[in-house]
Amino acid sequence: MAVIKESKGARPAMAAFFVIGVLLLCAAVGLGVYFAADSANKAEVQAVITQIEPYTDDDGERQYDVYVDFEHGGEKYEHVRINFWQTGMRVGEIVTLEINASDPTGMGIPKFAKTAIPCVLALFGAVFALAGGVQLFKDLKKRRRALQAKANGRAVPCVVTAVYPDTSMSVNGRFPNNLLECVPADKSMVAVYVSAPFAAHYPVQIASGITVFIGREDPGEYYVDLASLTPPEEGEAPPNGTREVPGAVFSDERVTYE
Repeated sequence: MAVIKESKGARPAMAAFFVIGVLLLCAAVGLGVYFAADSANKAEVQAVITQIEPYTDDDGERQYDVYVDFEHGGEKYEHVRINFWQTGMRVGEIVTLEINASDPTGMGIPKFAKTAIPCVLALFGAVFALAGGVQLFKDLKKRRRALQAKANGRAVPCVVTAVYPDTSMSVNGRFPNNLLECVPADKSMVAVYVSAPFAAHYPVQIASGITVFIGREDPGEYYVDLASLTPPEEGEAPPNGTREVPGAVFSDERVTYE
């Protein structure tokens, strides 16, 4: 039987979520600072919408050109096209615009967008960072406890009773990793231990022997040593408690998946 190595499971995906979230938060802060500096160099004017002209773009989407009149520096500017449209806009409505004093008719980024864009980025960044960070922290904490059990725990011989897909992570609709369950060979001990994820291409025979290191202070902290897996003796029957798993095909030798 090949030496089975642990997989990283969903840790890389969770780390990616966390990094993406942090980058989005940084982008939100950066854009917020940039927009604030940009607004400091602009003048605000009150403009009246004079025309809303609908048209269809190259993608077949309905779009609108909005035209306004406003005054700045004693000059009146008429029929100036602004670069945004919002649902509910109507002719005669007064809107606040930010303009460049040296080029009053050149419209930059709309004022509402300067607030909305950083807020949306910050929201998505917080969601990604929180989702990835919390799961990553839980996984690393669990991993740390398991390694402590491996280093200081009591070695307990166990027997594999089930193998099934690790559904916490899928790739193209398939589960690349498996988990195994095992119970102590000593019938006086009642416990079920679940391994860390390992690649599904590794064959694992039911009734195989395996060593579990159990924390001396907390039996709930344990480490299933996949490298210690040994095949069962010829003709050895699966132990009591072996359970059927949806999608798994059990035989006397190994578990495969359909």
